[in-house]
Amino acid sequence: MIMIKNQLPTLGKLILTSLLPIVLLMSSNSALSQSNQDFVVCKLKNNGSEFAGTCSVPCAVNALKANFDKLLQSCSDSSPPRIVTASLKKVDLKGNYLGKMEGKYPEDPTRFEIADSKYVATKVAKLPFGWFPLASIQEEGDSLQVTINADKVLPATQDDLNIIDRALQLLASPDIWNKNDNRICLPNAAKISLFCALTQATIEVSGGVHYRQPAHEKVREVLNEVGGDRVKTHRLMDYNNHPDTTFDEVRKLLVDAKARI
Repeated sequence: MIMIKNQLPTLGKLILTSLLPIVLLMSSNSALSQSNQDFVVCKLKNNGSEFAGTCSVPCAVNALKANFDKLLQSCSDSSPPRIVTASLKKVDLKGNYLGKMEGKYPEDPTRFEIADSKYVATKVAKLPFGWFPLASIQEEGDSLQVTINADKVLPATQDDLNIIDRALQLLASPDIWNKNDNRICLPNAAKISLFCALTQATIEVSGGVHYRQPAHEKVREVLNEVGGDRVKTHRLMDYNNHPDTTFDEVRKLLVDAKARI
């Protein structure tokens, strides 16, 4: 009994020592899996006019973090990333870039932008899948690597509140509502659709337009809940044009989206 008692601490140490590499390996694999899911990584080469190459887009990002159509339910820890084509060109001395990134579907927007923001300390990466904080950007020789922290989309800001307020002003009465939207927004048009009201408001407030502007995404988020079978490919246009959609419903959509900001 004395011999067994004295050997117990040693036995425990042996067990712990043998288990330690397994625990470390599991932790390492878990961290790697989490890392792969949380970052979009782009590796681009200078072709003389721009940096071009591919980006690795994790499933959860590819499915849109807003979870439209409940796409996130199809993602798991083992879901492989999708490799998409991308390009960027430096537009100023501040390290801002503009280019294109392949979306998931042919109708997806392709604008890809790295830009300063007055609301966050980091630069913002504006992707076809949403707006995310930039983790790092490294330009060495003819290579450019962009790492984007895609753990969650950036929140809406005062600009987004102003965009929705302006869209409501543009859609002031049924007389100026364009019920036959084609997503072509002409300047000084006599009538305006939901999509074009948001587009014009965004240009007026922020100086440019990006389809994944948080204000637009909040509207789509509400629309995902109330649109039902009225929405198919282009949510804003489909809902706007559907025979059952009323002018009051269009305005309520904007009001409800504003309440979520």
